[in-house]
Amino acid sequence: MRDKDGIIFDPIAPRAGERLTATCTVVGLTPTDKRNRMNDGKNFTIAMDNAVFQFNQPVPRLYASHQIDTSDWYLTFTPLDRDDIGNLTCALADTNNREIFLTRFLNVNSEPVVLESSTKDTEVMEGQTVVLTCNAQGYPTPKIEWQRADGKPLSSGEIRQVGTQLQLNHVTRADGGIYKCLANNLVGFGAEWTLKLSVRFKPYIYCQKDVGQAAQFQVDAYVECYVYGYPAPRISWIKSNSAGSTINGTNVNYEGVIWNSNKYRIEAIIPEMSLCTDCILSRLTIINVEAGDYGLYFINATTSGFKTELGQVELYETTECQQFITHLGNSGCKRSKARNDANKQNVYARKSMVFSTLFLFLVSFNFPF
Repeated sequence: MRDKDGIIFDPIAPRAGERLTATCTVVGLTPTDKRNRMNDGKNFTIAMDNAVFQFNQPVPRLYASHQIDTSDWYLTFTPLDRDDIGNLTCALADTNNREIFLTRFLNVNSEPVVLESSTKDTEVMEGQTVVLTCNAQGYPTPKIEWQRADGKPLSSGEIRQVGTQLQLNHVTRADGGIYKCLANNLVGFGAEWTLKLSVRFKPYIYCQKDVGQAAQFQVDAYVECYVYGYPAPRISWIKSNSAGSTINGTNVNYEGVIWNSNKYRIEAIIPEMSLCTDCILSRLTIINVEAGDYGLYFINATTSGFKTELGQVELYETTECQQFITHLGNSGCKRSKARNDANKQNVYARKSMVFSTLFLFLVSFNFPF
């Protein structure tokens, strides 16, 4: 290589997506050498790693050119790609078949891209250890940070953790959720990768202890339970009765599984994430409560691979109608006709009793009529 031989990049700090011109300059060439370079394109090549581009072999996105009677050869990228990073070599052979090689490393500034080899949605058993990996590409080398999408601290107690890997030891159900990998190198706006970590855990149930409602008022009553578990448990309701059975070691008196009917309505509601995650609000409505409806109601939660979980709620009788626990379709606490007739008979009987007692009292004192 002679003085002032070399390769010049324009712009000096090229960036992916932009136009780049690489100029290869070789001094000391005779007019014959320059002319020969033009007459035989195969004697002039511009190589990138293993790819060789010649004047007479144009390729998409790359264009080679030469100014007549100059010592400059050009390779133009339209546009420059992030994968063009690497050694750029300009090779020339003079009329005596002496070769000159000029090489310069081409840095391509590019914004980060998270690779598909990064961890995707994954599932783990409670108590196990899991490693989340985020692989990113870009120049300069991106800085990678992990954080939870909901803003909660990581299991380490930190809000953010730097590094390509995030290791979670002895995973609990609280570790489940959406995780974000953020890659940034100050080029562009950075890249983000999200994944969901699902933690398998046995179901458990939280129920209200009991619910009261009056009978014969043409009103409903509902009982509610929050059922937790992942995967989502299969839920069923059972009405107590005198017949006995055992579920998961618990003695249960039941008359059978409850289904949606004219007597019962079963609803499954997914609460807002601010209330709970991996949970279902199961509501059982007893329609038009009657005396035979009182007793225990059992809720059964089953998930494959775990033991069945059981919860219970008691429906007891009250003297007054509880409108606040009735279904929205009820117009109010209205007594049924049978209840009204019974009340009228009770009032008549009480009046007759009072009159008879007063009459006997007056007779005993020889009160003149």
